[in-house]
Amino acid sequence: MTSTAPWWGTSLFTLATGLVTGLIAAFAALAPKRTERRLERRRLSREHKETAYPEITRATYALATAPLWSTTADEHKALLQELVAATHAAAFFAPTPVIAAIHGLLEAANGLSDRRDDIRATSRPGHQGTIDLARAGEHAEALDQIRAALQTFVDASRADLEIPGGYPILITPA
Repeated sequence: MTSTAPWWGTSLFTLATGLVTGLIAAFAALAPKRTERRLERRRLSREHKETAYPEITRATYALATAPLWSTTADEHKALLQELVAATHAAAFFAPTPVIAAIHGLLEAANGLSDRRDDIRATSRPGHQGTIDLARAGEHAEALDQIRAALQTFVDASRADLEIPGGYPILITPA
């Protein structure tokens, strides 16, 4: 029986088979390494989140509970800057829902800071450092906004870290 394949066909088929086999072996060897690198990046990202998210919560709480009259305006600004700095770290690894919650939190924190500056500029401390009754409602409203924004942030952060359950935010003015 005579072959109808050209004389070079067998060599080309053997070469192509060897090349495909080599490529498959190379990809098979790289796949576990790629998976391992991805898992390592995910683990490192989680470690950063486990540090940054509570720091944002702590800085927000410090700002919200700082006494209006027994701390200076500069101390209030420093607390706000501390919160802003804490949020910058999360900007690199937080997912979109957490970033959105951070934006809302910063907006509420700036609102509280502005409200406090205005109250300090236009009124005087009451008995034992209380806020003037005419302005107390504004301050309480700003605290409610930051409490709600912090709750949104904590909920989004816990979801990102896959932590079940909830955590009620308790902010009471000092």
